[in-house]
Amino acid sequence: MHPLIVALTLVTAAPATLHAAAEPDPMAGLRALLARGAGATTEFHGQVSTDLSKEVVLSNGRRTFIGSGMGLRGTGRVKLGRAGVIASEHVRQLSVSNKELMEEAAPDDPYFAGVLRTVGTLRTVSVGGRQYQLAPGSKTWVRTGRASGAAAAYGDQLVNVLEPATLRTLLSLKSRKSVGPWTTDRTTGRRQRIHTLTGTITLKELHRVSPSFREAAGTAAVGTAEVTWTYMYDDRGWPYRVGWRFYAHPRPAVPGLGHDRILRGHLATQYRGWDKPMTITAPRARPGRGLPVDDLADVLSAPGRRR
Repeated sequence: MHPLIVALTLVTAAPATLHAAAEPDPMAGLRALLARGAGATTEFHGQVSTDLSKEVVLSNGRRTFIGSGMGLRGTGRVKLGRAGVIASEHVRQLSVSNKELMEEAAPDDPYFAGVLRTVGTLRTVSVGGRQYQLAPGSKTWVRTGRASGAAAAYGDQLVNVLEPATLRTLLSLKSRKSVGPWTTDRTTGRRQRIHTLTGTITLKELHRVSPSFREAAGTAAVGTAEVTWTYMYDDRGWPYRVGWRFYAHPRPAVPGLGHDRILRGHLATQYRGWDKPMTITAPRARPGRGLPVDDLADVLSAPGRRR
């Protein structure tokens, strides 16, 4: 990239230039965060379209079809250990479009009945090998059973880039790469440069490499449909943002609670504050059962997995 013969002034400036242009290694960045038990705050948003539809007559007399889906957004935190996420918490707000369609279907469909119970604010915490849940409208936390530290954060976010095996697989599958300009993060004020990778991975392959996806999906029969993913990391190689998009065409034959209900979905998660201390503790809770549906991965999961 540099000419063989350069002026002395350029040679003097070369070390700083090379440092600024150095290519960050996302695997090395993740390993460094894992080694020191770093943590981050998260922000996420997503949307899911379902197969529910109904013909309606508009005020002008014309007929059209309306559908029903779910929108979600929220915040959370993750805490890392040597192998990945060892604790996480999630505060999620879920809404339903054209809710009356889902209410009509709910009496005969346990998946939609379960979705309606999660409308509002749902809080989940996973720490110390157990998961805790505060259902919408409830004032009492429930200890729902054993779970990994990642469980609270990776039901909706199917692509867990904080697992070394998963990230390594994504890096090997990337189809495009781009680098943005140097900018200032409006939240942290840090000067940074964002690198973006995109690619696809089948649900079957994701199930094979990702422990948190296996835990969320709860079945090996996830089908061969593809998930399109985008991974963004900063100039230190630290995770910045990850997103996925899923189109169920043709719909995979999966024996899940939401079988043949989801047409498509997408979710994006933002990470910030990797350089700040992070502690996640368990809430006071009583033993109990969690909600039958509380994340997007339930479209792939068998009802019996929640105990």
